[in-house]
Amino acid sequence: MAPATNSRSATVAITGPSLLDPLAAIAQRSGFGVKRLGDAMTIDAPLGDVRFDPTENGTELTLTARTPAELQLLTDLYAQRLKDLSLGVPITWAQHTGGMPLNQIVGTVISIRALSPSFARLRLAGDFKAFKQPNAGLHLRLLLHPDSPEWPTLDANGLTQWPCGIASWHRPPYTVRRICAQGTWIDVDIVLHAGGRVTEWCDRVAPGDEVALHGPSGSKQPNAKWLGLIGDETALPVILRIIENAATDTKGQAFIATRHPSDAQQIETQTDIELSWLDMNDDQALLDALNQLIVPDTDRHIFFAAERNFAAQARNWLTQNKLVGPGSKAAAYWTR
Repeated sequence: MAPATNSRSATVAITGPSLLDPLAAIAQRSGFGVKRLGDAMTIDAPLGDVRFDPTENGTELTLTARTPAELQLLTDLYAQRLKDLSLGVPITWAQHTGGMPLNQIVGTVISIRALSPSFARLRLAGDFKAFKQPNAGLHLRLLLHPDSPEWPTLDANGLTQWPCGIASWHRPPYTVRRICAQGTWIDVDIVLHAGGRVTEWCDRVAPGDEVALHGPSGSKQPNAKWLGLIGDETALPVILRIIENAATDTKGQAFIATRHPSDAQQIETQTDIELSWLDMNDDQALLDALNQLIVPDTDRHIFFAAERNFAAQARNWLTQNKLVGPGSKAAAYWTR
């Protein structure tokens, strides 16, 4: 990863394999790099670096990340992992001044409108410059709660505290579909479906309402010269965002399945990526599209996102075709 400029530290009153082994196992299962040297260990993860060094009082944990938002995600993640280990020993974090989580942005609704039979477009005003930083994640999480009048805050340890408890919050992930040049507004395209909590929220929200979100997070813009992009309607915003932001000399194939032909969006691109629209009612359409990919040997990136069972079959396809690695991803965006 690039040199990190943001860091947090904590001291865990335990050292040795009883702390390092379970954390190393989790990292290795996720495909992250792990380096061990006695009672010291470094984990190289997408969000940043995690280092464990033995001290007289136990183990010093140092988290480093490129951006404040990624540092907040990494801090909350490892605080939860340490809690889940049930170590039964003190964990002392470097003191923090509190305030708002470093990955939290509060925006104001400018508009929400029907975009097509299956989509609404939400436009938010706010300070979204973090989404314009190099290698920023393409995604965010809306923070929705039916009763809480307050947004999450940081405690004295710099950990995110959720009013009413985190389990009571709905935090659906979405893609930043578009962002203005100054980073003062973003568009978020929302898939609508009967009974959906966000669909019902879209019926209530109005211009002027405050909306909080966490981000940037998730997948970043791929830099490969050839892109293979396949997904259903839930992946439509991220696939179109990737195509629109790809370098002009990028080649590739993209397939998007929608419920209605009028859900297809027109985009402007100077790339040589061939975009095809599929019928989401055809259960074989996305998997057939995988088999149509003409994948080059090098400098490629394959992305597949759809319902969980289709994503599992896509992972099998990647494995069978020896395409598993940093240049491929099959993600489950929803469950039937």
